[in-house]
Amino acid sequence: AHSSQGGRTSAKMHMALSDQGEEEEETVEDKINRIMESRKMLHNACYFAFTATPKHRTLEIFGEPVPSPDVVKHRPFHSYTMKQAIQEGFILDVLRHYTPVSSYYRLEKAVEEDPEFDVKKAQKKLRRYVESHDHAIRRKAEIMVDHFHDQVLAKQKLGGQARAMVITDGIQRAIDYYYAIEAYLKERKSPYRAIVAFSGEPEYGGEKVTEAKLNGFSSVLITDKIQEEPYRFLVVADKFQTGYDEPLLHTMYVDKVLSGIEAVQTLSRLNRAAPGKYDTFVLDFRNDT
Repeated sequence: AHSSQGGRTSAKMHMALSDQGEEEEETVEDKINRIMESRKMLHNACYFAFTATPKHRTLEIFGEPVPSPDVVKHRPFHSYTMKQAIQEGFILDVLRHYTPVSSYYRLEKAVEEDPEFDVKKAQKKLRRYVESHDHAIRRKAEIMVDHFHDQVLAKQKLGGQARAMVITDGIQRAIDYYYAIEAYLKERKSPYRAIVAFSGEPEYGGEKVTEAKLNGFSSVLITDKIQEEPYRFLVVADKFQTGYDEPLLHTMYVDKVLSGIEAVQTLSRLNRAAPGKYDTFVLDFRNDT
């Protein structure tokens, strides 16, 4: 019951499974009747839907009816919960280290106030960001890059193979972040690079741009390239927020308002288990716990 299963795809699947099949000498009327029939449930097929985020319509079609005083509700005929999957080690709990930026600031401030602790530049940037309300993309990009180097790479998360995803609220913002992160990585003399992912050919700076033009390689290679050096940051605008399966993703930086199913789908990009992957981390600039 993935969102791609609908309309023409679903109709063609029904037609392929239909016991009537397709006649060689088919008239236009036959074809119309067959297409209409294909939109109905077939008597010679059993239907099972698998989805992590069931919508009301999906539950109505595939679920079990639960009578109630006002209206008939539907529930899944079987559930395998995230809680059970986490307990059984199939996925990781992404909320365990989910941290809004304000909470992260409070944690860092407590450390700063320890007289034995040598205050780093990264902590000063965080203080300036939170206390001055200067929410410029460049400043946030620096906080992300510093955090990833100091708290993820330095601590050898995933055996030093950890990747990060930056969630943005639009294509223009994603490209802004891509440029800001790339520039700061070079300033830091970091060996690592970023990849940007979005759909279409938007205008940016007065000219049309594509993923391939910015990244320097074809869009179809993004999922392979992020597994290779020197790429460690994947900056996205909607793309890869659902259905993307990459166990090397350990850290997520969120600069987009998330709610409902989108929040579940987005944060769940981190939950894939992998050898040496014992935790995940989310630093959120826009949402709270």
